[in-house]
Amino acid sequence: MLYLVAVGIDQYKDCSIAPLRFARDDAEAFGAMFERGIHPTERQVTYLLDSEATHDAIRDVIGEQLARTAVEHEDVVIMYFAGHGSPETDGSPDRVSRYIITHDTQYEKVYATGIDMERDLPRWFNRLPNPRLIVMFLDTCFSGRAGGRTFEGPGLKHARTEHRSARPVSLKSLELGEGRIMISACDDDEVARESGDLGHGLFTHALMQSLRAARDGDTISIAELYDRVAREVKVLSKGRQCPVANGRNKAARLPLLDC
Repeated sequence: MLYLVAVGIDQYKDCSIAPLRFARDDAEAFGAMFERGIHPTERQVTYLLDSEATHDAIRDVIGEQLARTAVEHEDVVIMYFAGHGSPETDGSPDRVSRYIITHDTQYEKVYATGIDMERDLPRWFNRLPNPRLIVMFLDTCFSGRAGGRTFEGPGLKHARTEHRSARPVSLKSLELGEGRIMISACDDDEVARESGDLGHGLFTHALMQSLRAARDGDTISIAELYDRVAREVKVLSKGRQCPVANGRNKAARLPLLDC
């Protein structure tokens, strides 16, 4: 079984957090591609969009519900997030953590109300010990620079001021390998960009194109997927954005989607 959780947030409860244009559309398009492309009996897609994508709801769906349902070794889990990220200080200006910003994150309390990349994400992976393959895609950024899917947390901002960024596929016959992998839209000092012409984030556009591009075979290796996405994003952004991959990859592959 393939389990996909697609989170997309354009609108934020705190008016101090600027809205985005295409994060929700990205999550819906990414999830719909798997709904069309994978046989209905072999996939379960869950959406958390805008006001549904609260701090507690995201943690519940991934840390509780997925942990209880994705229990077989043959299961595949994909977690997708499109929205704001933010760097914020962790006690001193030299210790900066990265946060996924949920619908109800408070700008003045990012540490308490955001999702800590270094603390929370490893726990999510650890709560899913049985699936052979878990892949997380993050179309967000953590640079704190203006113009993309990020903003600078108030603690870091203050510290910097004081201390001078078609046809359904069956999974049964596919060899998808193993791994615990995270692919982010860009490096920590870069901006994850949206495009009005594409109607998507650059990363999500390239990711979806790569997963459904025509080529020989039924699957694509994570290594090839990353290479194709990274090259396309670099072209679209004129070299200003390059995705980053981390994790354990043991011949990991994802199905190609003919849709």
